[in-house]
Amino acid sequence: MMPMRPGTGIREFVERFPDADACLDHIFRSRWGDHTACPKCGQFGTWAKVKGKNSYRHSCRSHINVLKGTIFHKSNLPLNLWFYALLLAANSSHGVRASFLRKQLGLGLKSSHRLLDAIRWQMAAYSRPTMVGGPGKKVTIDEAQIQNITLPDHSRQSVIVMGIACEGLLLCGILPDRKRATLVRNIDRFVRPGSTIVTDCWTGYQTLKELGWDHIAVNHQRAFHDFQGNTTNEVETYWTILKRTIRAYRQMSIVNLPALLGEVEFRYNRRQSPVSIFDEMIAKLDSFPDGNLSAPVQRYVWDP
Repeated sequence: MMPMRPGTGIREFVERFPDADACLDHIFRSRWGDHTACPKCGQFGTWAKVKGKNSYRHSCRSHINVLKGTIFHKSNLPLNLWFYALLLAANSSHGVRASFLRKQLGLGLKSSHRLLDAIRWQMAAYSRPTMVGGPGKKVTIDEAQIQNITLPDHSRQSVIVMGIACEGLLLCGILPDRKRATLVRNIDRFVRPGSTIVTDCWTGYQTLKELGWDHIAVNHQRAFHDFQGNTTNEVETYWTILKRTIRAYRQMSIVNLPALLGEVEFRYNRRQSPVSIFDEMIAKLDSFPDGNLSAPVQRYVWDP
């Protein structure tokens, strides 16, 4: 049986982050503290908070803006409400909706949408495997059609998403099509040489053996396995979770879909982690040094 993932409860949260100053102090310590030198003098430690500002002053009198390069930069929302929104998103099995954040935090609907977008960007910015598999390992690959995705002109269409799973980790991304060249190009990009690839019998995978891959094709018209213990269940399980999450939002735009994939993948790959998702989310918050919050979600658009 899969171990239960630890979570951060509301009592622990209130004890650790009773106000915005406690949140600011945590962000400072995680980003600077005694482990990062002053950018002006190069010395460690001896920092002091600047009263009434989100800044800290070093003994050499240089200042740093603690929130620059984070999702909190230039936000008027108190940091303890930001952290509470992160807690709600971390403890949810299938994500939270903007309307739920609006009720919990007392915000306007547009503010709630911006807040939810920023949380997804934060999840999408965390590290993910660059490649999976390797000699002697089985990699399960499949594609799914996500229905009723809203386009900028308000029409709806299905979107193809590819999933690559191995040993409990999964990579996913949006594909322009299901053509053989597109599938093979992304397999070469994300699967290590020497892996055994398990797929269904879609024609796009039929040349994998000719290209040097050890390929096992499962005929789903006969069964969901090949009678030798090989299945595509690892990635099929992820499709169930992804589609259930999208249904909970009722509608999803093509603009927000990459960030949603980042959120679901982030949560899925950490389902067996001994560290709570909330603790991991607040452990590294300097994910946007160039100020472009939405840049990391482009990792979830493959073969553009």
